[in-house]
Amino acid sequence: MSTETKVSGTIDVSIKTIVHVAIMCLFMFCFRFLPTFSTVTEYGMAVLGVFLGLIYGWSFVGLMFPTLLGIFGLALTGYGTVEQVTIAMFSNSSILMMMFGSLCFMVLMQSKAADYIMAKIIGSNLAKKSPMYTVMIIFGATLLINNFGGQMVFYFGIFPIMVSTLKKVGYPIGDRFSVMFLTGFMACIQLGMCFRPFVGWGIMTVGTMMQLTQSQISYGGWMIIMAVVDIAVTVSYPFFMKLVGCDFKRLADVDIAQAFGIDTKQKLNLTQKIVLFSMGVFLFIVIVFSVAGSKLGALNTFYLKISVIGMMILFWIVMTVIKIDGKPLLNLREASTMFAWDMLLLVAIALLISSVLTSTETGISMWISSLLGPIFAGRSPVVFLIFLALLTLILTNFANNIAICYIMMNVTAAMYLNGLPVNILAASLIISVFSVLAFLTPASSMPGAMLHACEVLTPKAIYQIMPLILIYFLILCAFLFIAGGLIFG
Repeated sequence: MSTETKVSGTIDVSIKTIVHVAIMCLFMFCFRFLPTFSTVTEYGMAVLGVFLGLIYGWSFVGLMFPTLLGIFGLALTGYGTVEQVTIAMFSNSSILMMMFGSLCFMVLMQSKAADYIMAKIIGSNLAKKSPMYTVMIIFGATLLINNFGGQMVFYFGIFPIMVSTLKKVGYPIGDRFSVMFLTGFMACIQLGMCFRPFVGWGIMTVGTMMQLTQSQISYGGWMIIMAVVDIAVTVSYPFFMKLVGCDFKRLADVDIAQAFGIDTKQKLNLTQKIVLFSMGVFLFIVIVFSVAGSKLGALNTFYLKISVIGMMILFWIVMTVIKIDGKPLLNLREASTMFAWDMLLLVAIALLISSVLTSTETGISMWISSLLGPIFAGRSPVVFLIFLALLTLILTNFANNIAICYIMMNVTAAMYLNGLPVNILAASLIISVFSVLAFLTPASSMPGAMLHACEVLTPKAIYQIMPLILIYFLILCAFLFIAGGLIFG
């Protein structure tokens, strides 16, 4: 009697993968044993090793495995237990907004309202004749809306729609067009954060700079320069995409009915109308309170207690309570299966490691500050601004963008107070804007982490193409900021 052994599955692990995992682990767990330097502490070396290990792992191994291993790596630096690291990851308000926002805005996908709108846009006569101008309109509309608020809707509601559209149109994973389009879309959201110097990110940078330098910055001049930047980016970026070889033809040639499963001749159904109306109300409320909240008295007090997260939860409640033909508008079970959990974990660990990396205990921020002083010393005012733009953009794409923003503001203020005739308006614009154009690594910012975790992009494609995009923004924005500062400063 013979017996047979049947193998139901095989483990396929290549030597290449093993080597990459080994290098990642060397960074995460052995880099800490290297000697310290300058102001960087032993703890700083350990955290830096985990950061380098994550970057390497995300680039050559994958997303989920390096992310989960990073939790253990950070715990072993002395930051805290695995439990404390995990709690810290999910105590970030941005992560909570990402989780609530992504799930509740999934109703746009489930109702096919998003498909209907994008099919209308991509299938329009303009898109067929000139897809580049269609992209221009998308960027312009994104900038205009985000100048007055609504960033969270665009991060967690509209960005996934853009990703889904690229998949349905047929762009391959990691395609140059996808990288440049999605990065441009994120950049438009980020530039919108900087448009108004008296709220949000704007007041954080402008207010801090005015306090440090004891000088006044023209709000009017700031907004005029930002408006010029918005127009310049809207018009020039699609041409730049074309110049570096992006293929717009797929947008013009796509079969709308096959790609989106939508007949654009039909009208919106009742479910889609309710979903789009509710989303419009949500966006309207967020923008109104962002622009004029201080003038709304008790209503603003109530809104501040609810916050954007509360608004997302209310939207979530409405979408699950309202039923059409016995079915809720938002099916949470289905939404949870569509949710990008690997993206959530990646963004969570990336934001945590970036904040830990530049904390006082690591000594890394002090080391960066000590390097910048000699670089800036003795420069002419214009050369100083050029160096400021270049270094801010480089540093903020590798380290925590908020920490780099504060470092640059303090360095600039020190130079100004020591007699260098710095144009404070131009310097503030440079620091504010280049601190949010942080997309090269997942640890640079939340949008950077979202791009790296995006299913239509790859880290390799991002690292290949992103430097071109950053050079574009460096040249365009630095020129406009310096010229605008000379006019209005």
